[in-house]
Amino acid sequence: MNLGILNTLIAVVIVLLVLSLLVQSVQTLLKKLLKLKSHQIENSLKDLYDQAIAGATPPAPAAGPDGAAAAPAPGAAAPAAGTMPSPAANEFTTKVLDEFKKIGRVTMFGNVVLDSLSKEDLFKVMGKMESENFFPDYVAKFQLLCTQIVDLRNAIEALTANPTLRGVASSKIAAIRNILAPIFNDVEAISQGTQVKPRVLFGDLLRLSQLDIRGVLNILDEAQQAITQEKDAATKANAAGEVAQLQALSADLAQIAKIIGDLGQKFDDAVSPLRSKLQQVELWFDTVTHGFEERYTRHMKTASILISVVVVIVLNANFFRVYKNISQNQVQQNLILESGPAVLGLAKKAEPAVSPAPAPTPKPAPSATPAASPTPTPDVKKEIEQTRQDIAVLTSTYEGFGFTPLSWQQIKSFSQSLGFWTALEMDEAGNFGTGVWGFTLARNDKGVVVNRANKPIAIDCQEKDKDGKQVLPVGTCTAAWRVQTQEEWWASRRNDILNLIGWAIMVMLLSVGAPFWQDTLESLFCIKNLLRQKSATQNIETQSGTGQTKQ
Repeated sequence: MNLGILNTLIAVVIVLLVLSLLVQSVQTLLKKLLKLKSHQIENSLKDLYDQAIAGATPPAPAAGPDGAAAAPAPGAAAPAAGTMPSPAANEFTTKVLDEFKKIGRVTMFGNVVLDSLSKEDLFKVMGKMESENFFPDYVAKFQLLCTQIVDLRNAIEALTANPTLRGVASSKIAAIRNILAPIFNDVEAISQGTQVKPRVLFGDLLRLSQLDIRGVLNILDEAQQAITQEKDAATKANAAGEVAQLQALSADLAQIAKIIGDLGQKFDDAVSPLRSKLQQVELWFDTVTHGFEERYTRHMKTASILISVVVVIVLNANFFRVYKNISQNQVQQNLILESGPAVLGLAKKAEPAVSPAPAPTPKPAPSATPAASPTPTPDVKKEIEQTRQDIAVLTSTYEGFGFTPLSWQQIKSFSQSLGFWTALEMDEAGNFGTGVWGFTLARNDKGVVVNRANKPIAIDCQEKDKDGKQVLPVGTCTAAWRVQTQEEWWASRRNDILNLIGWAIMVMLLSVGAPFWQDTLESLFCIKNLLRQKSATQNIETQSGTGQTKQ
């Protein structure tokens, strides 16, 4: 490959990379200012509530290869795009966002902002919300459970205070008290007096310890056997009073065993609905967030194209003009080539930070919900200011290549050349006459723009000095206009069409994104280095060879 052609291609790619980075920066600025990502997450939360919490039951998940339940199919019972969320979903989302606001996820104006939301973070926040948002009938069910636990605690305390309890039986009852102590403490946390708190937190209910019914009953059975042995010994010793006391103690143990047996059902009735809601949230989370993520990506792609259109027009990035200038102006080409490493540095700086893949996180235990901890929140104001600086740097870099943005004078000239306020004369046969088509800049025979006095206008023409004093006659730097001919009007339109085509090609090239042009530029630099090395090797071999002997 010819190095000259390769240099031209590299220079064009550098320009494309700069413009792509500029589009990317403008898009980032808009996303930060308008909180687009945060709004997308808010909508996901509303949809998640309607699907998982408000009563919609996900389809029966198929078992995965590891035996775990798979997430619902992406198309299963998915809401139609644009479906309005329910008032309860709006309330739920507001409360979730308020919890995130409390742990510091806010903008510089104090508004909540979420650039990302993990399943674990959502579970932590849900644990700090009131349970009535998930299971309105929890009070009655948990009241029955707590009453049963209080009765069990009173029975065990009374049994412990019984002086007849001693030996092996006493140690077994002490072991049962240790097992049940966490449950007793959890009940105290969710109770207010003898009643369950009306606004108890979701996490407090889930932390209610699961009772090991089988283990406790086994220990009770061992205690019962020990009491039976003591009763047999007392019977042989004809200690009628002690036998009666041991029989009463045995009856108390039987009553405790019955309470514990009933407690298992009460646990299931009270806690299972909450755990079911948690499981539904987990099943639907990936499906809902994935659907909204795809929609968000499509919207951002459309926004990127629209931003590309604006950037290309404002900077007047006509592909034909860019290629022509680079291929014909060696100085400009060298300038762009020299900036290649710096542009690659800007591209690598703009790359999003890739965090290592997190280790698989186990499902949150039903008996414990981790406390929410503050999540480091980026300084949005600082990020916006940094993005604005990046836009300024990239714009100045493009202009530093020798390309000029679209000027107001060019816009004015274009609008005046259209001649919308004039009419075209046409005879009955449909032939165009010599009517007024519009206006064009007046030029002399050498093609230089002139003023009304028919004097050429210098490029650096200034009628006033820096102090505002008039140094040239008024109108010296003002271009004159004259009526353009039909041929000139059509020539202007052909030029406009070429500009539109050049802009359209540039927009299509920018639509592939900065990462593509970054990879392309790095590949072209590698090819150039290989060609240079090959060329240098050939030169050395030619210089060191003896050549062919003349005949």
